[in-house]
Amino acid sequence: MEQVPVVDFAPFLSGSSADKQTVADAIGAACEGIGFFYLTNHGISPETIRGIFDAARRFFDVPLEQRMDPALLISPEHSRGYQPVGARLYPDTAAPDVMEAFKYQRELPLDDPDILAGDRIQQSNKWPRGLPGWRETLLGYFEAVDGVAANLLRTFALTLDVEEDYFLGFYEKPLTQVSLLHYPPAPPTDGLYGNRPHADATAFTIVLQGDVPGLEVQTPSGRWATVPPIEGSFVINIGDYMARWTNDRFRSTKHRVVNRTGQERFSVPYFAIPDYDAVVECVPTCQGPGDPPKYDPLHVGRSIQQKFSGDYV
Repeated sequence: MEQVPVVDFAPFLSGSSADKQTVADAIGAACEGIGFFYLTNHGISPETIRGIFDAARRFFDVPLEQRMDPALLISPEHSRGYQPVGARLYPDTAAPDVMEAFKYQRELPLDDPDILAGDRIQQSNKWPRGLPGWRETLLGYFEAVDGVAANLLRTFALTLDVEEDYFLGFYEKPLTQVSLLHYPPAPPTDGLYGNRPHADATAFTIVLQGDVPGLEVQTPSGRWATVPPIEGSFVINIGDYMARWTNDRFRSTKHRVVNRTGQERFSVPYFAIPDYDAVVECVPTCQGPGDPPKYDPLHVGRSIQQKFSGDYV
């Protein structure tokens, strides 16, 4: 599979059991092939999509000195807030990605036990001042895409021949994160990326692209294929946790962003990270005689904690 397929989600949302299985099988084929697929007719309204992009533009139009407010900045200790260009740490190179971000998660009350514990990834979001209605737009988008994620977890279960709710139990209080990403215009210089080649350390990612291209995926043959925007669609990609769950039956694929357009680019990824105490280990239907689990069980919280603490200067 050398191109990213398009999956129409409408039959899953409103069809019979047979229709749901047909959609799940199409998604399974994409996950086993290139590890990426477009999702259309997913149930999120055009107004919601326009709203989150308008919110992204509002934030990144705020003067940089205001975005650099220490109370808003991301850090090794707090993985929510504003990430300026050059904040992500890459020990092997001095060239930063030409990308800035605002990161947030589901809003929890200040007296939530995980917030009070202070060491379980769940954190209070950092909200900028002077943007009325902005917080509500971001939280509304989060909840809308949460519903898409739950349905995708059902399709993954169906294609793997386990109970439809198999994966939902790992997402009771997830560590899921949404990022508003802004790629400023940059010259197409060798070795300079909007987002350098990587695979996602999540179960899967739901990406909303703007109208400017730049996303590329490494195909099974090793070439880089473009993933141009399709209006109103999401791009879904498999991450490392789902590869572990499926014994590499699902493919966690390297991808990158190279903005060659001379225009600013926006995207909004939703990173579907399971619960802090979830343990990722091989699904029963993905192992058997002659096909033992390739990976040891992985504790999600400790894994993500290590990633976040090492990501930033």
